Amino acid sequence: MRRIRRWIPGARRLSILIAMWVLPLAAQEARIEVQVPLDSAGTLLELTPELRSRARLFPEVEQFTAARLFRQEDSLFVLEIAFRREGVPARSRTRFDASALRVFRRELERHLATAVRPAGVDQEGKAGLIVRQTVLGLGFYGWMVPQILQIKGGRETVAAYMLVGSAGFALPYYLTRNRPVSQTRAMLTSYGSTRGIFYGVLLRTMLAPHAKSDAGRMAPPLLGSIAGAAGGFTAGGGSALALGRAELVGVMGDLGTGLGLGTAHVLGLWEVESREPAAAAVSLGMTGLGFAAGAWLSQREHYTRGDAYVLRMQGILGAQIMMPIAAALGGKKDKSWSTGAMLGGALGTGLGNRLLHNEDFDDNAGVLISCAQIAGGLLAGGLTYLVDSQDRFDPLVYHSTIALGSLAGHALLYHTFKLRD
Repeated sequence: MRRIRRWIPGARRLSILIAMWVLPLAAQEARIEVQVPLDSAGTLLELTPELRSRARLFPEVEQFTAARLFRQEDSLFVLEIAFRREGVPARSRTRFDASALRVFRRELERHLATAVRPAGVDQEGKAGLIVRQTVLGLGFYGWMVPQILQIKGGRETVAAYMLVGSAGFALPYYLTRNRPVSQTRAMLTSYGSTRGIFYGVLLRTMLAPHAKSDAGRMAPPLLGSIAGAAGGFTAGGGSALALGRAELVGVMGDLGTGLGLGTAHVLGLWEVESREPAAAAVSLGMTGLGFAAGAWLSQREHYTRGDAYVLRMQGILGAQIMMPIAAALGGKKDKSWSTGAMLGGALGTGLGNRLLHNEDFDDNAGVLISCAQIAGGLLAGGLTYLVDSQDRFDPLVYHSTIALGSLAGHALLYHTFKLRD
């Protein structure tokens, strides 16, 4: 009993200390966080080290332990990443709003899709690649090769065309037998093979502007197409490059090419034969800048392939709208048309990027919006031509009505698919 009595004063002091700490804390408002799934499907509550390693997530975090997501009472979200630092448990917490959370979940699900993809060779894009290369063989290679080889006889020319056309199928099919051909790889291969034709023409103009022979004139576009296909196939081999991002890089590359051609025209470089190499160099240089801008933008924004389709058409729409405005202000001079097209293309692309910030159009939506813009322009142009039975309208009127029709078609389908999201 004496020992118990000796402990009583100490217990009282301990209870007083506890009360001093607990009561102020209880008086404060408690912040409640509710754990929510990391993914949109609601199936993943915690990211384990094994899944994180397979999906290649958070590579900058060393000694990763777990990742969880919580919703706060103010409708914000907190991503908590647990790890160990110098053997001691630690954690980092990042707050998201709803918009940032959607972006995070899309990226998370893309990485998780690669983690759970079954082993084997991914050839999802092979059929599309071979079809496009076959069409290119029949429509381009088959005509160019006989001329480069200077085959003169009719029978020999037809035979060469058929052989080259068949090679457009056989070579891609054979070379991709046991190699992965993703949709991204197929898209980049087709992009490189088609744009490579034009890049080859620009290189020939820059390096050999006075080439007169068939081989000298036609070999560079042919070699440019082949090199572009090989380069696109190689670039598409990395699994980190998503299809939408690859399409975005291509769209920005096309924008750079258009701006380069327009700049060369405004500077008068195409008007003098001796300046044509400089014009080609400007066009190629701005094409490279376009690719660089696309690569930079693809790291900052989330793009689906449909989004990239829409962005391309918005750049074209901007050029359509600004061309007649600039031409009217500039006295309908040739260079005023080019100035308007460049300014409108840049503005349309910039505005389109802002409009698409929170959108996720699928491939079908992107294609249909593009077709609606083309159809709207054709409809307006056709009606204008019918009304202009006396040929009284000048090109400024036609360009203006076509631009308005394209705008109406684009806006109608864009709004339609936006409401479905």
